[in-house]
Amino acid sequence: MQRPMLSDLKNFTPEQARAYMKSAKGDELAAAIALANDRNVLDGAADSTPDDAEVHHALFLLRRAQGLPAPSFDDLRVALRQRAA
Repeated sequence: MQRPMLSDLKNFTPEQARAYMKSAKGDELAAAIALANDRNVLDGAADSTPDDAEVHHALFLLRRAQGLPAPSFDDLRVALRQRAA
């Protein structure tokens, strides 16, 4: 499946959240990283890897669009470190 791409930085819909989750095969962290990368591209920073705060914000957007509670920044950092190991 082709990864979805944002069209703007102001609106993020439940449909877009589902598309990112589907593209990431249900892996919420992978979907957040993809969304953070896409946000950087739209912001003109295509060559930079998203940092923890950018991934956290993307995860927040994904979860909010799906009606889920906000993620913990500390839990996200632990998950990112585990994934990198």
